[in-house]
Amino acid sequence: MLPLIQKGKGCRKKVIKLEQIEYIKYLYEVEGESLRGIAKRCKLNYRTVEKYAKQVDWNETQPPIKKEKYPVLGGYIEIIDNWLENDKKEPRKQRHTIQRIHTRLVVEHGFTGGYGSVKRYVRKKRETEKRNKEATLPLAHPKAQAQIDFGSFKYYDANKTAHTGNYLTMTFPYSNAGFTQVFKGENQECLLEGMKRIFTHIGGIPEYIKFDNLSAVVVKILSEGERILTEGFRRFMLHYRFQSQFCNPQAGNEKGSVENKIGYSRRNFFVPVPTIADFEIYNKALLTLCDEDHDRNHYQKQISIMELWVEEQKELFSLPENDYQVFRYESARIDNTGFIKVDTNRYGINPEFAGKLAQLKIFHDKIEIYHDRHLLKTYERSYNTNEEIGDWKSYIGLLRKKPGGLEHMRYFDQIPKLWKEYLTQTKGKERKSALMLLTEIINEDKLDEGIIALEIANLYGRNDVASIRQCYFSLNNGEFNPDPIVFDTEVPMLVFSPDLSIYDNLTSDKEGSTYEQNDQKIG
Repeated sequence: MLPLIQKGKGCRKKVIKLEQIEYIKYLYEVEGESLRGIAKRCKLNYRTVEKYAKQVDWNETQPPIKKEKYPVLGGYIEIIDNWLENDKKEPRKQRHTIQRIHTRLVVEHGFTGGYGSVKRYVRKKRETEKRNKEATLPLAHPKAQAQIDFGSFKYYDANKTAHTGNYLTMTFPYSNAGFTQVFKGENQECLLEGMKRIFTHIGGIPEYIKFDNLSAVVVKILSEGERILTEGFRRFMLHYRFQSQFCNPQAGNEKGSVENKIGYSRRNFFVPVPTIADFEIYNKALLTLCDEDHDRNHYQKQISIMELWVEEQKELFSLPENDYQVFRYESARIDNTGFIKVDTNRYGINPEFAGKLAQLKIFHDKIEIYHDRHLLKTYERSYNTNEEIGDWKSYIGLLRKKPGGLEHMRYFDQIPKLWKEYLTQTKGKERKSALMLLTEIINEDKLDEGIIALEIANLYGRNDVASIRQCYFSLNNGEFNPDPIVFDTEVPMLVFSPDLSIYDNLTSDKEGSTYEQNDQKIG
């Protein structure tokens, strides 16, 4: 006989095992024992014996789920659920604690129950959601989950020169909404800058984003499938609070939504081949095109992408309060010719800093070069290979020490035409003085005014350094024209009529006239 289990005070309930059920079936079907006889022999309830004796379907069934009852909460459960659902979109530090939920229920909704009932419900709900999330994560097309990848395209610059660029596309499979941004490369800075712009444009952040194994994101794939991620990407991910998922190697089909959107973007946004004079302006216009493209039906759901996207947007995480600056730090030593290497390209710095250690802030579109926290130079970032980028202004200071090397300087042709012609005509001390003036103009970042000053000096036929300096000073400070002096009171008129005839004696030739006599007369 099976052991008994206590079920409430004075109430006993037997647990029936398969072995006992098998014995009931044997007595009923083989020995022909009556149901009452079996109940008496096994000391079981008649209905229990009847149930198992006549049962024909023995497929294993899912055990019933014990439902939690929260009679005190009642209609407040829906309010709590709404708060917890909205919390998913907010930073962790600004989500409801159980204590805060209880306080709001009491203050805002007149709840009279205790803290304990709220605590049991919230903990149970969070545990259930955690299990469900783990179980449903691989499902296709949930809301607020995105896929992202790069594509390549051809474009012309302002000079009609052809280039190959890259465009980053983020798509949301649930609604089929997609957003695209173009760049000159597909490095980490381009990836993160593109994501940041899309987040800002859509006003939120997806909960999960699926990536290919981009080198800008993944350093190494371990044998267990785990990934070592780049530090810059991890920092970005922490700031925006999204989770990353990765395709298996050589399995682009696992992010089919964005693969399709890559082709769609190329056919619809980059045909005919666009001319891009300014990437910032072009990218803003491109986001507007993406918004307009949502005014069409979803390929399966026969409802507009825009309607689905508006619904999906509500599930996005909120944007962080602090802006994120997308760049990476590097340190490098300036070589003896004043150049520093980034990627495969070399950028020129003042040779006076040769041998010193520089700090670099590398953005997707520019490079800032510092020494001891002082900005030395800002360059547009080059996406060519083995290119040497220099600036004539970096070498003017050195030319003051070696003015004879002017015409042999590598970047001599970069000097503005008017100043180049003028410097070529000067020699010796005059050239050194002219280079000193030009250095001052560059340091004050007023090269345009320096060119105009030289034009004015030439117009008046004055080509000496002092005249050019005076013209430059006047342009920057204006002419000095003081206001006339105004007196508070009228100056009195003085009336004085001296006798000037006495001075005639000073030149007189009369005898006996002496200077002493004249003095006495004057006195």
